[in-house]
Amino acid sequence: MSKLFISGGTVIDPETLRRFRADVLCDGEKIEAIFPGGCDAPCGVQTLDAAGCFVCPGFIDPHGHIDGCKHTGTLSLLQGITTSVGGNCGFSPLNTASFLRAQTQFPIHQAELVGLCALREAAGVTNPFEPATRAQAHVMVDLCDKALCGGAAGVSLGPGYAPGTTLEEMETLCSCARAHGRPASIDTRMYSMTDLHSLQEAIELAEVTGCRMIVSHFVYQYGVGVEYEALEMLELARDRGVDVRLDSGMYKDWCSYIGSALFEPVTMRDNSIELRHLRVITGEHIGKVPDQALYEHLRAEHPNDAVVVNTGDENAIYTIQRYPLTMVSTDTGSYAPGEGHPQIAGSFPRYLHKMVIERSELSWEQAIYHTTLLPAETFGFSHKGRIRSGMDADLLVFNPETIRDCADFPGLGYPDAAPEGIRFVIVGGEIAARDGKATDVMAGKPIEQFDNICSTHAKQANCK
Repeated sequence: MSKLFISGGTVIDPETLRRFRADVLCDGEKIEAIFPGGCDAPCGVQTLDAAGCFVCPGFIDPHGHIDGCKHTGTLSLLQGITTSVGGNCGFSPLNTASFLRAQTQFPIHQAELVGLCALREAAGVTNPFEPATRAQAHVMVDLCDKALCGGAAGVSLGPGYAPGTTLEEMETLCSCARAHGRPASIDTRMYSMTDLHSLQEAIELAEVTGCRMIVSHFVYQYGVGVEYEALEMLELARDRGVDVRLDSGMYKDWCSYIGSALFEPVTMRDNSIELRHLRVITGEHIGKVPDQALYEHLRAEHPNDAVVVNTGDENAIYTIQRYPLTMVSTDTGSYAPGEGHPQIAGSFPRYLHKMVIERSELSWEQAIYHTTLLPAETFGFSHKGRIRSGMDADLLVFNPETIRDCADFPGLGYPDAAPEGIRFVIVGGEIAARDGKATDVMAGKPIEQFDNICSTHAKQANCK
């Protein structure tokens, strides 16, 4: 790898919340030096002109579902994401070590959680509405410990997709994550769209086990009129020393697959979800708002087709994103070209445009902190999310005057339309995207999290 010199830009440092004129020198996969005030470019070094642009660490997506899909990985890259955390909402590859080893020739770096639903299935719990037996729960803990020893970045819980999951099942998995020094994320149960018992359950899991808890896509769970009460619950928990954080998206329309428990008729009724709230975003019926006949057909014949649900309040997005411990996320899935939610291509540019440029909800320094250092610290990525000597050369160069999202929902626009205003995305010291187009570089690497207690016997003392 050669050296790369980024010249003439304004550096935004998320550690100090400062911005200053500086040049940045990368040597291979690492940042070699920051030159405040600028300097002459070294001889024989590739130079990028960053005049009029901000230079910052690449974005870290704390909640994605890329899971090895190169198309979605490329769309993430084009919106400035250099690292994505997959395996969320309880769904993940079971063999983390094998999955991570296979992640070669990929546009961005990937970390992977081990998921509750995957563990339940592997343990023989085939009915999502039934709890695991004691024997099955032991198998789940064994497999969870093995995955964490294999480099998993943490545990993901998805009781909404497995309503039969007991609190005890989740406690054992959170304890296992805590023993390995990893966080847990939770897609909370959907008792109803305005019910806060699900959030209290997540807080109790963190409090009882001592595990750092990330409450997933917060606006989709609680952005329907209870966001202030929900945020107050988090603050009270943190006052008690509970480490609970959250990720949240930039859209009021959430998405999932039509065959899931979330779209059981009873669940839809309890959550006041009507067919008019749905839009199909994958498959042969893409862009359609289903009637009863199409809903039943999709549930029976195409259960893996994705739909978006429009039930949220846009103002709640900004209320939640202002919270000091909110990480913006994509919640993106593994979609084919032309399919999917616009979050696959537009989440982070939309965040900057809305929160900083259009609404002045955050400063540039604050917004960059929320998209880089906060998720890096949350997951223990010690060499990412920072812009100083010795850190990973995962960098973003963007125009603060023009950055914005261009994607929209199928039937209304193009979900994979690239954003504007992003000049360069650098992954591992290599130029992976330039002016809205990906290069041929595939510099992404798996992120393997290891610790000092990686043993299948560690659970005996810590994974209770």
